[in-house]
Amino acid sequence: MIGDARGGDPAARERLYERIYSELRGIARRTPRAGRAGDTLQPTVIVNELFVEFERRFPPPPRDIPESRATFFRTVALAMRTICRDYWRSQAAQKRGGGQKPAQINEHLDSGADELMTPSGFLDLDEALSRLESFNPRWFEVVMHRYFAGRSIAQTAELLNMAESTVSADWQLARAWLRKELAGDSQ
Repeated sequence: MIGDARGGDPAARERLYERIYSELRGIARRTPRAGRAGDTLQPTVIVNELFVEFERRFPPPPRDIPESRATFFRTVALAMRTICRDYWRSQAAQKRGGGQKPAQINEHLDSGADELMTPSGFLDLDEALSRLESFNPRWFEVVMHRYFAGRSIAQTAELLNMAESTVSADWQLARAWLRKELAGDSQ
């Protein structure tokens, strides 16, 4: 279905859009954004940007590689991270909150993505995520599915073909590792 939509079939594209729009909008509501009145990164805008990102940066897989739900949501998470990074970079460049760190960025990792965050706070988190990807790719995948794709522990376990207890432990370890990185305690 995704391949047909990306291949230029307008009817397939419309079916795909209708099928996943509400789920993507729910994910977009939980993205790390400013959350202020007048915020330009609203859920509807994010979903539209996701489709643009899919077209621009994520080419369809080769025909001999089947697409899966896990692949799709990994792509959603990567696109969401790209959209958020671009948004926060533009916010920092406009000097609206640039250079300010949120008081408790660590709490942001614990309680979800709907809290207030500043450009420098998100960009610091994004850099820490890049280091996490190199340090422990499995933890990175868990964070991407939990934080950017809005998946629960159970959904992440299913998508990554892992035990829920493993995902839960990886999520806790990854958050602790990120807290340490964000606090500047890395060695």
